[in-house]
Amino acid sequence: MTDLDDLRLASDDDEFLEELGRCVLSEGPWASIAFLVQTRREPEVPWEGPFLWLHRYQRVREGWKLVSKFHTTDPAQLSRLAGALEAWRP
Repeated sequence: MTDLDDLRLASDDDEFLEELGRCVLSEGPWASIAFLVQTRREPEVPWEGPFLWLHRYQRVREGWKLVSKFHTTDPAQLSRLAGALEAWRP
């Protein structure tokens, strides 16, 4: 069975996606992982990001199946989310 740490983000070519970090938010039959990534549209253009990608996986016989995902589309969203989480901290 594939370990959560072994999951790779789907990309047609590694030149267009770079994982900067990951955090497993929940484990079990259902798992949630936050990925910090940067992307680019062509190999010769600058990287864009960082972006937050939240992925939800279900454990299946073959390993893990991606069930849902949320991708931020603007680096400013990451800052706003961090501010909201800080404000909501008990």
